[in-house]
Amino acid sequence: MAGADAVLLLTRQKKMTPRLSHSRYFWILITAFAALSLWLRMAFPIVAAGSAIHDDLLFVRWAAEIGMGNWLGEYNNLTHAKGVGYSLFLLLNHATGLPLKFTEHTLYLATAGFFAFTIGQLYRSRAATLLTFVLLAFFPTAWVGGAAGRVVREGLYISQSLMLLTLGIRCFVLYEASSPAKQLREHWLSLVLLGLLGGWFWITREEGVWLAPAMTVLVAYWLFRQRAWRENFRAIGAFLAVPIVALLLVIGIINTINFAFYGVFRNNDFRSSDFQAGYGALSRIKHEHWRKYVPFPKDAREKAYEMSAAARELKPFFEGPGGQMWLSITCSQPMALPCDEIQSGWLMWAVRDAASGAGHYVNAGEAKHFYRRLAKEINEGCRLRPDDCLPARATMVPPWHQGYATDTLLASWKVFHTLATLGDMPPYVSVSEGGAKYLALYEVVTNGPLAPLQDAAPAWDGHALKSPRDALRMQLASSISTGVNQLSSYGLPLAFCVWLLWSIAALYKSVRQKRIPDPAWWVTTAIAMAVTTRVLLLGFLDATSIPSNNMLYLFPLVPLSLAMLPVTLWGAISVWKSTKVNHS
Repeated sequence: MAGADAVLLLTRQKKMTPRLSHSRYFWILITAFAALSLWLRMAFPIVAAGSAIHDDLLFVRWAAEIGMGNWLGEYNNLTHAKGVGYSLFLLLNHATGLPLKFTEHTLYLATAGFFAFTIGQLYRSRAATLLTFVLLAFFPTAWVGGAAGRVVREGLYISQSLMLLTLGIRCFVLYEASSPAKQLREHWLSLVLLGLLGGWFWITREEGVWLAPAMTVLVAYWLFRQRAWRENFRAIGAFLAVPIVALLLVIGIINTINFAFYGVFRNNDFRSSDFQAGYGALSRIKHEHWRKYVPFPKDAREKAYEMSAAARELKPFFEGPGGQMWLSITCSQPMALPCDEIQSGWLMWAVRDAASGAGHYVNAGEAKHFYRRLAKEINEGCRLRPDDCLPARATMVPPWHQGYATDTLLASWKVFHTLATLGDMPPYVSVSEGGAKYLALYEVVTNGPLAPLQDAAPAWDGHALKSPRDALRMQLASSISTGVNQLSSYGLPLAFCVWLLWSIAALYKSVRQKRIPDPAWWVTTAIAMAVTTRVLLLGFLDATSIPSNNMLYLFPLVPLSLAMLPVTLWGAISVWKSTKVNHS
């Protein structure tokens, strides 16, 4: 009875005091850690990449065009090539006058704090809050110039990903179980914010689906807690519909603006059915000798030219200087050898350049029509010459080949190792590159400061000005980086082992007692699913398409991987305490 009374009392306390109180000294400590993190981050300036016309420079140019009222500017083969979410953020930050990296890191620290307080509330532990925040505030990847210094989406995406998961935890796990209608009345604003953020997340990068399994775990916990489904099914449906409607509203607004300016209702060409159909048709043509990473070699191109008049329009580009340019770009990357064909990570850009060179990017309607015609003609050619083609496909995923499963698992393990060691990269400041006009554009849009050029002359009578402050910050960042890298190297694999053992015990207990596992297990499982899904996604891409085992692509995952350590630690402690109470 004593054990049962203790559990009952603990349950009542959780309902009576859903939030932890924090002393003034606790807030001072959190603020001090945040200020120190921001002070360290500002030692690493913006890296301007003047030649990155498909990445950094594209986002900066779009921000400038939107600010001048031109939306994405004059239509060409880069319009709709990527999401507009980051460029909108650049423009908003430009209006504040604050340095871009200051704003990005401040937003990240606010998100990390929100997440840490959510974890502390979950475990009823101030220590969990503090440890989680400190780990997330001093993640070493923020001091790697080649990743965090660039003007790319990852600087925003890291906050979006963490905030989405945090709002999901609060909406579907932390709120006290009550009728769905009551939850909807009390928490509708959080649900709307979840949906709006989800829409912004979706229009920022193309692979947003990687967070879906984690969010599904959180929603599943909420659904399992619901009672009287027949009476409450409308309220349950409404509760789930609110964030979905808000998400679709954001996407719909962007699509509508694109339709008004360019005549196509979309937010990204690579998600469009017409481009996927055209690209998929090219990649279904069989090769005489299959090679990894090469979806459209010369023998397949010759067959495409024979089958399709639209494909023949691409021939001058692919067999001329344009194809040689993309081949040289391909060969500059660490891919499979020999390098004598454009490989899949760059083929999509070569196809768009080829279509532009053939005059099909005069407007969005013409580009859309061209890719549909290309797909139709090649698919018809494949119908007449079935031995030359694979089954019909309308996707950018490469045709499946024997060995991809094994290759993906091996690549995923290497990606996980890179994540665990955080790339084992020391802090460093990269240099900017590019022409004067592009550097000026970066300076204006981002509010600076920019890292100097490689060959920039010292400004002070031939002498470089170096502050002891910057040397101190670099030294401190290096020391912290070494410690956190070591902690993560051993901690992340250990955390996953603890989570797996916890999962076995929780599910076994759930089956025996016919009760769903504790909310802490669901939260930890959601974080583990987010890490696992993105690692597998990058492993698949690395095995089949493009080099993906790098800290730039892993950047949004670093806070979640670091969070696995305190979350599983407190989970193990809570299980031990629960077992001890039950035995008593």
